[in-house]
Amino acid sequence: MNKFFDYLEQDLPDCVIRELLHYIRRFMEAMAGEIPVEGKMGGYRFCASRGEDGGVRVHWVQVGRQQIAVDATV
Repeated sequence: MNKFFDYLEQDLPDCVIRELLHYIRRFMEAMAGEIPVEGKMGGYRFCASRGEDGGVRVHWVQVGRQQIAVDATV
C-alpha cells in the first residue's frame, strides 16, 4: 500500500489518495475475477484487478491527462 501512496503523493493530496484507495477497494469487491477492469472516481481513472490472494492490484491511475503506472497491491 505504501507504493500506492509513493507513486501518487506528488500529484494528489493524502485525503484524495485515501478516498481513491477506498473507492478502488469497494469497486473491486463488486467485480469478480482476475481480469483488469477500468473504473472512474470523479476526474480520476484507474485500472485494477483482483489478485489470487484476494487483494486488489492497482495497475495505473490517471490524474488529468497523466497516467501514472502504480502496479501496487492494496
